[in-house]
Amino acid sequence: MVKLAAIAWSLATCLGLALTCPVAAQNGSSFIDAPASMARYSMAPARPQMACGDLLSLSDETLTLLSARLVPASADAPEHCRVAGVISPEVRIEVNLPTAWNRRFYMNGNGGFAGETPETLFRPLYRAAALRQGFATATTNSGHDASEEPLASFAGHNLQKRIDYAFRAVHVTAITAKRIAARYFGRPPAFSYWDGCSTGGRQGLMEAQRFPQDFDGILVGAPVLRFVDTITSSLWNGKVLTETPVPPEKLKLVSDAVYALCDAKDGLKDGLIDDPRQCQFDPARDVRQCATGNDNPDCLTVAQAEAIKKVYTGYLSNGQPQFVGFEPGGEVVGTHLSPPLPSGQPESGWAMWLVAPPGQVSRQLAFGETFMKYFALGRGNPNYDWHSFDFDKDPARLDDLRSLLDADNPDLSAFHGAGGKLLMYFGWADTALPPQMGVDYYEKVLATNGVGTTQFMRLFMVPGMFHCRGGIGTDRFDAMTPLIDWVETGSAPEKINAARVDAGKVVRTRPLCPYPQVARYTGAGNPDEVANFVCKVP
Repeated sequence: MVKLAAIAWSLATCLGLALTCPVAAQNGSSFIDAPASMARYSMAPARPQMACGDLLSLSDETLTLLSARLVPASADAPEHCRVAGVISPEVRIEVNLPTAWNRRFYMNGNGGFAGETPETLFRPLYRAAALRQGFATATTNSGHDASEEPLASFAGHNLQKRIDYAFRAVHVTAITAKRIAARYFGRPPAFSYWDGCSTGGRQGLMEAQRFPQDFDGILVGAPVLRFVDTITSSLWNGKVLTETPVPPEKLKLVSDAVYALCDAKDGLKDGLIDDPRQCQFDPARDVRQCATGNDNPDCLTVAQAEAIKKVYTGYLSNGQPQFVGFEPGGEVVGTHLSPPLPSGQPESGWAMWLVAPPGQVSRQLAFGETFMKYFALGRGNPNYDWHSFDFDKDPARLDDLRSLLDADNPDLSAFHGAGGKLLMYFGWADTALPPQMGVDYYEKVLATNGVGTTQFMRLFMVPGMFHCRGGIGTDRFDAMTPLIDWVETGSAPEKINAARVDAGKVVRTRPLCPYPQVARYTGAGNPDEVANFVCKVP
């Protein structure tokens, strides 16, 4: 496999450092269906028109190319020219140019507070997957180095790094990488594609909103589109669950009660909830309550039930809701596929994101604390105390940061006018970001852009999926290939086939349907087979 030693080292390092490492930046299943589809829109491959090493001559006053070397073919990737450089001031880029180029450009996103190298975690696998299909690829560190400036510490007193992280780094990397490809092959890319989840999803929406000419197709997973309110919500959840901890065994009590109440509401009892918004679950009513003064493992205290309800509700300011909360059902034990938990380990969806082992902090709280220290109210003060955040007064002080970081502009008319297509997906059991945030944005895009919105944007919700991937749902799906079909043949995706893989075996297949449609069992055949479901409006 691709540089397994490097990936193993990176993963082990992340596990040791816990929350200092970036989170997953995409689903990881792009191109798995490509071999069966590429023939429909294949073009004669382009060949290099110059030596790889000669690309160094493209350096100028804003771009410094540090290396350009020919990487020989291996079992994982074809021969390609790998270019590394820096766009002023500190935007590091890597560009990979296959010797037989399919005339398409592919760029994948960052995770968390970014700062990754091209060799971080699964990035080599994403790079190799695209190269095997003949794509030219690019990545960026978003303007800082996470090994030197972990989490949000890069943002302290450096406005340029804030801007680069917010949106500039992706844009300048895309136009620079395409310029390098055009010089190397003697022609520009015919089509350009973006692929990202979480922070990478936010980056993709920023591209559609701010730089609509950069990409023809944009794949957006679980985007942190309301960045500032998401972070504020993280502080809220951290405060709630620090003051009233909910032990892991009680999370199972909650998830068992949720699924007992709501699993069959979609007409099929299959261990999945296709739309948790239809689940009228109340932890104070539907889970056994502890007797006054007791805190046994088989019940919830009054305070614990109230804490869980606060996570579902979302943060309040002056008693009024300010942001959406999380959906019931994410507490379920499922598969985690990214650090800090070992890959493939079954654990509650709340593990590490909302609750952490004794002596540790949750990932949400860590992100919220570092943001307030370096981006927001702490103004670069590492000693800022997150406990001092006033939910009644301080959210209004963050408007300038909303303008910088949020990717919630629903007017995508310029992107549509440029011929762009956008696919968005979100797991209903996501506990890093509230899924309703994605639904709300899509509905605002519909309201803003009118009935023709589905001609250029579609949303696919994934029952039972955690953040970007994992969980108990059919989280293995290739949304990139349908996006390429849409861009290059005009065929909009009416469904995306997805699978759940357990111990290397496919144990369930289902269609993912364009929102507001959901997958409904036909009533005949194996309910674990995609052929026995149809997409319909509930």
